[in-house]
Amino acid sequence: MKPSTKAMPLRVCARLTLAALATSTFSVTALAEQESLDAMTITANRMPTENALAPNTVITRADIDRLQINDLPTLLSRYPGIDMTNSGGLGKASSIYLRGTNSGHVLVLVDGVKWHSATAGTPSFQDFPVNQIERIEIVRGSRSGLYGAEAIGGVIQIFTRQGKNQSPTPYASVGIGSHNTKQASGGVSGGNETTRYHANFTHQSTNGINAREEDNPDHDGYRNNSFSARVDHQLTEGWSIGANFLRAQSRNHYDSFSLTEDYYANNVQQVLGVNTQYQVTDFWLMSLNLSESRDENDNYVNGMPDPQGKTYNTRHRFISLVNTFMLSKYQRLNVGFDYDHDRVESTIDFDESSRDNKALFVSWQGEADRHSWLLSARHDDNEAYGEKTTGTAEWGYQLTQGLQVVANAGTAFKAPTFNQLYYPDVGYFVGNPDLEAEKSKNYGIGLLGNANWGNWGVHAYQNKIRDLLVYQFPTTENVAEAKIKGIEFDLGTTLLNWQIQFNATVLQPEDEETGNKLPRRAQRLANLHVDRQFGDWSIGGSWKVSDYRYDDAANNTRLGGYGLVDLRVAYQIDNDWSVKLNAMNVFDKEYQTVNNFNTLDRTYMLTLHYQP
Repeated sequence: MKPSTKAMPLRVCARLTLAALATSTFSVTALAEQESLDAMTITANRMPTENALAPNTVITRADIDRLQINDLPTLLSRYPGIDMTNSGGLGKASSIYLRGTNSGHVLVLVDGVKWHSATAGTPSFQDFPVNQIERIEIVRGSRSGLYGAEAIGGVIQIFTRQGKNQSPTPYASVGIGSHNTKQASGGVSGGNETTRYHANFTHQSTNGINAREEDNPDHDGYRNNSFSARVDHQLTEGWSIGANFLRAQSRNHYDSFSLTEDYYANNVQQVLGVNTQYQVTDFWLMSLNLSESRDENDNYVNGMPDPQGKTYNTRHRFISLVNTFMLSKYQRLNVGFDYDHDRVESTIDFDESSRDNKALFVSWQGEADRHSWLLSARHDDNEAYGEKTTGTAEWGYQLTQGLQVVANAGTAFKAPTFNQLYYPDVGYFVGNPDLEAEKSKNYGIGLLGNANWGNWGVHAYQNKIRDLLVYQFPTTENVAEAKIKGIEFDLGTTLLNWQIQFNATVLQPEDEETGNKLPRRAQRLANLHVDRQFGDWSIGGSWKVSDYRYDDAANNTRLGGYGLVDLRVAYQIDNDWSVKLNAMNVFDKEYQTVNNFNTLDRTYMLTLHYQP
């Protein structure tokens, strides 16, 4: 069982709070000593905790290296409660469905910075470089009471790589695989007791596959060049400052109705943040964050700007001031203010091109005897769709040393996008400025076990969403309601020296009025990962199973279920060099997650790593 924070001296809790809050509010300035914080989760409570009551999953850099998965949507889909659709292979449009909610119902943070497109309402998961990731925290369930809009299904926070207390250390990797896929990555990490830094450049490219059967029968390639950097500095014992930057530039070729012309889009994903934390007193920590994220999209045909295409460049700026109070050795209080500003620059003349959101929130995390809890409340005031008040209540009870029961309830909302609110009248579509935010109520209960042989958890939940936004020619209306019921199971153990991870999800995502299943969401999902070390060798395999799904809201187009088998092997040549080989979809299963869009066949990747 994980050690309780009750056993930690107050000065240690304060040190961990300082380091971890640099992550949560919101920029990862050193996760302090990594081995000390591996048990901590930041995103679930928007403050550090070793006993997060919300269902959550942590994906570490070691997990990513072991699974040898090189694109973010596929990686996320291997974990509990997450379904994924893909429209044509590596780098093509991909959507994430968390606990059966819509693709826009998950809040995504990168080093604490909100990452999304203000026009589309979702981030471009397929463009985020996996080589830049240090850690991912996934929180399932309503989180608007802490974070505001979008967090109906949950929150996914990506932490980029950070420096370590060591002399400058370079590292690099090169890889080649199916469909002329190439990868190269290099970086340097270092620091001392007061300053840490990290920088990385990554290239990924592929000839791709034919994205659609019915359109231009060619290979639709993809290329992505990314750079990330961060520096963190301890000015004094109680005052730190940090900065982080990530930029990914991609080119994605896609099919159109023309059989002869070459269509592609240039995309940019950029995140920039500056943060500072100041320990005002022994029990009061103040954190300030200034950040910006950008999503840019430009379309071309035969190398020239597409006359029928559109340019969408969105910018999100964020200011957060959070005060964390150590009320006692076992209780913490967060009181904060968030300010968000969205702006759109486009070849489309939107009726409005910017909007502001101001929010106040408070949360209380504590432990007493066998009880633990989290209570939060938040009030958002948005100039586009009005005011919203949301909250979260969670409680846990330690039945035995290794068994805990948890219960949670929360409200959440999803803001309408600029497209839905302000798109000009083009005949077949026009924005509706009278739209309200989508709203939800979520309830859940769970049982968590922790023993010498491993850990497990089972969670049941219900999420009822009203005022769902639905396109009704020629505009969008708040007309639908949905009810999603589900149960999740997660297990991690070691058996005969094999490391085993298993998760399964069963859910009912239904339209309340029609009784139809919500589109593009499978009702049953399962993943099994097994790995073992043999001296300098390691081998492993994964099995992913997905039930059938419907491609449309009327449930007329059914896409069959599928099972995928992945195999992997790695060899440590010496202390610095290693080589890895993986094969995905070993049995060459043909399947679709979006009607008429192909998915990858059997693929392989051979990679050489240098890591002193």
